[in-house]
Amino acid sequence: MSDFNIDKRIEMSEQLENIPMNISHIKVMLISGISFFTDAYDLFVIGIILIILKPIFSLSTFQLGMLASAALFGAVIGPLIFGIIGDKIGRKSAYWITMLILIIGALGSATAFNFTSLFLWRLLLGIGIGGDYPLSSTIVAEYANKKDRGKLIASTFAMQGFGIIAGIGLAFLLLLTNVPVGIMWRVLLAAGAVPSLLIIYARTKLSETPFYNIFKGKMGEASSTITELKYGKLQAKSSAETAVSHRAISFSEFLKRRWQVVLGTSLSWFLMDISYYGTSIFTPYLTTLIGFKGIFAPTLASTLILLFSAVPGYWLAVALIDKEGRKPMQSIGFFVMGLAFIILALFGKSLLNSNQLLFFIIYGITFLFTNYGPNTTTYIYPVELYPTNLRARGHGIAALSGKLGAAISTLFFPLLIDFMGESGLMLLLGIIAFIGLIITLLFLPETKQKSLLETSKEMELVIVGEILYKEFEEMVAHIKKVSKLLDNEMHNPALYKSTFKKIKAEEHSADLVVRRVMYYLTTVKSNTILYTDISHLIARLDDIIDIIEAVAARMSIYNVLPTSNMQKFSLTIKRSTKIVGDGIEFLNLLLQHRAEVAEVANLYKQVSIQENKGDDILRDSLAEIMKFKDAKKIIKYKEIYDMLEAVTDKCVDVMDVISDITLRYQSPK
Repeated sequence: MSDFNIDKRIEMSEQLENIPMNISHIKVMLISGISFFTDAYDLFVIGIILIILKPIFSLSTFQLGMLASAALFGAVIGPLIFGIIGDKIGRKSAYWITMLILIIGALGSATAFNFTSLFLWRLLLGIGIGGDYPLSSTIVAEYANKKDRGKLIASTFAMQGFGIIAGIGLAFLLLLTNVPVGIMWRVLLAAGAVPSLLIIYARTKLSETPFYNIFKGKMGEASSTITELKYGKLQAKSSAETAVSHRAISFSEFLKRRWQVVLGTSLSWFLMDISYYGTSIFTPYLTTLIGFKGIFAPTLASTLILLFSAVPGYWLAVALIDKEGRKPMQSIGFFVMGLAFIILALFGKSLLNSNQLLFFIIYGITFLFTNYGPNTTTYIYPVELYPTNLRARGHGIAALSGKLGAAISTLFFPLLIDFMGESGLMLLLGIIAFIGLIITLLFLPETKQKSLLETSKEMELVIVGEILYKEFEEMVAHIKKVSKLLDNEMHNPALYKSTFKKIKAEEHSADLVVRRVMYYLTTVKSNTILYTDISHLIARLDDIIDIIEAVAARMSIYNVLPTSNMQKFSLTIKRSTKIVGDGIEFLNLLLQHRAEVAEVANLYKQVSIQENKGDDILRDSLAEIMKFKDAKKIIKYKEIYDMLEAVTDKCVDVMDVISDITLRYQSPK
């Protein structure tokens, strides 16, 4: 039996998520945000560097795409690897590894001497960038309160805007100070290591997230961190506290039950990044196509576009995310993006000839609403929709999908421009945005200002296993005990009074178990199907005990002598309740993928055999009591026999519910 306490987990999670936002929340956000600033700087500064390196390294169009996408292909690998590591060893420990990779990758890139060496260093850098995505977001989410979680995660993500501007701004500064371009590109790449170096100490002072410690059963350490968070004083700590063992949902089980989450978070991010990264990284390149020549003019144009459209979009999202909600903002963002891209596809060329300012306003709107909507919300959604043991991994899967879209986009963007032209490319991006809108509307729920336990349905997904593991086994223990007591009573009338008291005590304890189960179901706001499954199962088990208690009460009150048929009934009940216990154990094993679905049919067959025996015994018993001449005696015995037969019927009912749960919750083999 598990020592894991669901009540305690719910209590501590609620305590954590109701702490008003304070300096500690902001500190966690800034630590994570600065690393995300670095990620964005490293990813987007390459757009400027490519303009410089094209003549130096004699880069072809394809090589331009390869260098632009190298870090993004690395970022495809990083999220899943470090998402899994973050779920296995903790968010804080995995965070250190990504930081070292970011520093080494940035400095290594600055020493590159040709296309190949730069590509490999950027690929390594991208692994660190990708690994930082799930960890930064998960850390902030698992420290945040439910009221402000959206703005805290969005603020972390909004540091991306400063990272983009920092890259363009630094390039602009180097140009103004006449730094030779042969040195300039190396300085730009090496500068990516600076923010990571600056936050090393801050990361050492950050504790493991309370949510992760709660999940791991380190309640003492989690409680200490929650207390410190409440009073705005976070300090790193180590603990020899022994974690409490408990059950967690597997990814395959999560995928079966909530495949919409996996599809919705991954596909919407994939589609969004196809648009965003292509246009962002190649904005300097695009400006050269419309008349901006050299390095200075495209850099200035890119700076103005991003400064007045992209950055405001990030902070507009921060301001509104916990008011408007994730789903409306993502939907609106995709819609306006799609509309703006289609307008540019249809009228862009004429606008460039007649009104370039209007062209850039519409082009800027795509950045504004991307960051107001899906660029921010796709970063927030995964950490809110996956349970704790899969949270970093789930975000990693979504980020992997996004970075795959970004890598594909940046790799083929120059080729698509050559092949389709600017108008054709804009039309394609518009269509992609509208597909993103459809995915959002179909598969993603609203999560604003809700507990992570509720949005991730973590307790709902775990509760079947936890309750079956603990509460239902306790119910089975009560059932087996009362059936044994009943059998003893049937062989010794002298035990009537004492046996009834013992059975009554077991029945009372079982009622407490039922109340706990129903409390869990209502507390975690479980869905209708889960509520029906669990409530029906616990009710049928409770019926068995209630009926046996009623039989014992009648035997004691009526003071009837047990018959051979009553003894046969008690033996049948003992066998039936044993099968019920086997059924509960079967469900436990099934949820751990250690049992085959077909086994439930065998258990159902066994309990049906006992139920049929009960029917036969009832018929024989009724024929026997009809020979009595005393009508009162007939009524008394008939009532007891009917109740005994009802126990075997309830055991069949339990197996019916177990069969339903088996079909509903078992992943296909």
